Amino acid sequence: MPEEEQKRSLFGKIRIAWYNKQTLVHLCRQSQFSGAAMNKSFLIRSCFFLATVAGLAALFYLPYRTVKDKTIASFNAEQLLLTRQAAQGIEDVFAMYDQGLRYLAAHSAVVRLDERGRGILQDFYAIHTPVLLSVARTDNAGDLLFRVSNTSAVTPAVLDQAFAKVRPGPEPAVTDIFCGQTMFAAFTAPVFEGDLPAGNLIFLISFEQLVDKFVGPLKASQTRRTWVINRAGIVLDCPNPDHSGAHIDATTDDVQAAALLAIMKKMARGGEGTGAFTFADPQAGGGPPVLNHVVFMPVTLPGGNSWSLAVATPEHQVLANMTRFRNTWLLVSLVALAVVLTMGLFLIRILTLAGEKKKQQRIEDQLVELMEFTPIGIIVYNMDGILQYANRTAREIWQGSTSAVLDGINVFELIHPDYRNFSINRFKDALRGVTSEPAIIKVQLPGNVEKSIETSTAAIDFAGQRCGVTVIQDVTQRLRVEEEQRRLATAIANTNDSIVITNREGTIQYVNPAFTRITGYTREEALGRNPRVLKSGFHDNAFYANMWNTLLRGEVWEGRLINRKKDGSLYNELASISPVRDATGKITHFVAVKRDITHEVELESHLHQAQKMEAIGTLAGGIAHDFNNILGAIIGFTDLSLLQTPADSPIHDNLLHIRNSGRRAADLIQQILTFSRQAADRQKIPVSMAALLTETLKLLRASLPTTIDIQLHLNEPEGWVMADPVQIQQVIMNLCTNAFHAMSEKGGTLTITLERLPLADCRTAPGKTGTACIEMMVEDTGHGIDEAIIERIFDPFFTTKDPGVGTGMGLSVVHGIITDLDGMITVDSGPEGTCFTVLIPESARPALDVTPAAGEPPTGTESILVVDDERDIRETGRMMLEQLGYRVTVCEDPLQALAMIREDGGRFDLMISDQTMPGMTGTELLAEIRRIRPGLPVILCTGFSEQLTEDSARQLGARRLLMKPVSFRRLAEAVRRVLDESAEESSPAS
Repeated sequence: MPEEEQKRSLFGKIRIAWYNKQTLVHLCRQSQFSGAAMNKSFLIRSCFFLATVAGLAALFYLPYRTVKDKTIASFNAEQLLLTRQAAQGIEDVFAMYDQGLRYLAAHSAVVRLDERGRGILQDFYAIHTPVLLSVARTDNAGDLLFRVSNTSAVTPAVLDQAFAKVRPGPEPAVTDIFCGQTMFAAFTAPVFEGDLPAGNLIFLISFEQLVDKFVGPLKASQTRRTWVINRAGIVLDCPNPDHSGAHIDATTDDVQAAALLAIMKKMARGGEGTGAFTFADPQAGGGPPVLNHVVFMPVTLPGGNSWSLAVATPEHQVLANMTRFRNTWLLVSLVALAVVLTMGLFLIRILTLAGEKKKQQRIEDQLVELMEFTPIGIIVYNMDGILQYANRTAREIWQGSTSAVLDGINVFELIHPDYRNFSINRFKDALRGVTSEPAIIKVQLPGNVEKSIETSTAAIDFAGQRCGVTVIQDVTQRLRVEEEQRRLATAIANTNDSIVITNREGTIQYVNPAFTRITGYTREEALGRNPRVLKSGFHDNAFYANMWNTLLRGEVWEGRLINRKKDGSLYNELASISPVRDATGKITHFVAVKRDITHEVELESHLHQAQKMEAIGTLAGGIAHDFNNILGAIIGFTDLSLLQTPADSPIHDNLLHIRNSGRRAADLIQQILTFSRQAADRQKIPVSMAALLTETLKLLRASLPTTIDIQLHLNEPEGWVMADPVQIQQVIMNLCTNAFHAMSEKGGTLTITLERLPLADCRTAPGKTGTACIEMMVEDTGHGIDEAIIERIFDPFFTTKDPGVGTGMGLSVVHGIITDLDGMITVDSGPEGTCFTVLIPESARPALDVTPAAGEPPTGTESILVVDDERDIRETGRMMLEQLGYRVTVCEDPLQALAMIREDGGRFDLMISDQTMPGMTGTELLAEIRRIRPGLPVILCTGFSEQLTEDSARQLGARRLLMKPVSFRRLAEAVRRVLDESAEESSPAS
């Protein structure tokens, strides 16, 4: 039988096996080893012979290698000692110079550099020459004040070059200086006169002298080489003079040895030790490279600098004394090897024949065990489907949870009826030689157990008959897992949360449809990329470092991210990222579940801004009340002083300025209330835009830096519009403030232009006014507005300023005011600056008040009760009313005032009461007075109140509501009018 057929027959019989294990063993033993088996045995013996020879050779080589290694180690230890002595000698020299340098630098004569100091330096130089080439003293600028040098050893030009390269430091230090191929060691120390630096003291040391004195003795023979390099990797001394001053990376062309370069790098790092490298000696006339053993040692210098010294010796010089031992040991080893090999051949012959039979038996048993315990089920059945053999795995699958005996069972009867014909047909196809792909079928096993198995069937010749062999695998659990995975995949695909799976390196391996919908990236664009493609730049490196540290610790990271979509827009998401571990506990993937919370974040921002505005409003209300009380006293006393001062007096003009400033302060408080939405609705009146611009820019000039130039062009001298002047002033202030912020870094020009446009040129919405309009343009030369956000600048709460700098309400308020005036605001921006254009319908110029001035304010003689808890306000009211002729009684406590009215109600004709007082408010006092004396007229005054308006005050029974500060004339007119109205109401004719 041919060799290949014998192998296939044996292997096939072992694969299908027998139901009876002993039958399988018997079948294996019937196969005889052919000539190929004998050849295989010979090959094994030959390999064993060669292995024995190699082992014996290694055994005899080991002693020689041990002696060689110890010889090299001993030599290296000796060289390390000598090198350490040389390094210590250099360190001692520099230590001596360090003491001398510090002593001389602190010596008063050297500091002053007088004759004595110069003599000391010359004497020190004379003592230490020729190692010391020069001693020099410089000033703070580095210019030489004194120098003594050995010009016979080094030319003055070279010394000048060397000193020019010296860079003194704050502490004594040694630096390496190259001038051509001449190398110096510059030792410098600062000189102080008192606490002030006075220059430096410099020793220029001959590197050649140091090398000859300490490194030269290490060169015991012409073949031994030395190197000196500094910590920067610069070669100071080496076998090739051309390499002096070069970096070690540039010196490997000649040596052609990476090992030497590695040793030099260790030297540059201050290392100490031994090594080996090949070195092509340039003096050998291009001979072959020689293995060298090297020792290296650091040399520590003052000031933190260091050198490194290396000595290399060829190996043949190191092992010169071992040559005779090596030859004798080689001869003994060869003789012993020949004897051992001869004896080994006879022993192998004997052992091979005895072990061949045992080996065959062991292989047969191992193959049977392998088939029996393989994790894949194997069954063999005849043409009728009767089971002939099943391995242990197959028996576990077929028997299910019972111990039913499978002897003689028909395997096709165990198959589910729906799959039985399918399996029989596959068996028939296998008998015809048709190959089929693996298939999954269902089986019904004893104990009413149903399983899903994957099968693969083939036909074989078994014990003289045609049989089928089927490989089976239980996939019931796998199918359940796959179904669960399909359900999970469906849920992930349909969730609104973005789900991303990456590997440990952060490469995206899966994204669900929600990710593509939210980010704009397709699945194909995302796979294989890193999630950093979504980074917006809003988070710093520390943020991401903390995220990765948390994940790599195996913990879940949760937080908010601001990311960027494919179209460049930003979005907020709440992310939860979890690590995924494999069976060994190693992290292999990360799963991120992220929800788009952009809308929620915007709502939170709006709520935060609304709360901020509410806080501002509360603060503004409190400030307005107190300020108006203060201004009431200032303006009241000023009005009284004006009445008591001649009109041509200089003091009269000063008082007018004080009064006007007080009125402007009152208007400023009104602006604060308007901004915080707490001011009562004010009437729209004809307003001169030109006058408001002039007045507002006066206020702005004081707050803007001098780097911003303000230019006002009033091409329309008046510009009347129907508006609330405070709101118009707020528009001007907001637009100018935005322009200032745009130019805050570099400065620029702020230009405000006022024009009157005819009806044809007005762009207001049709059907609103049908009049000409007033155009105000506010231009700046700042950085402009990005096109991506220009459409959003009028949105509430939108701001480009840093958190806490702006509220995002300025332009929104401006837009609301202009829209309320039936006007229009537009913006034009570019890299050269921004221009806001405001159009407001023109109003008719108000008619001049032709009513002659009333002259003196109206007066009276009635009795008035003034109630206010502020002393200045009470005194101001009393003095103004007494100036008008009234009889005035003041009271600081509303309860006391109530008691006075109860006791003598007819005493007073009018009561003027503050609204905000401790113990009882003005409205509460009004209610009590109406109960006990309904006919007493009451005027309420307030610096600020959210609830109290003119209409609500009248509904409560007050005749008037006066907003503080109250001027003298306004108070006189209000009091007289209320008293007259009250008299008319109480007269019999009424």
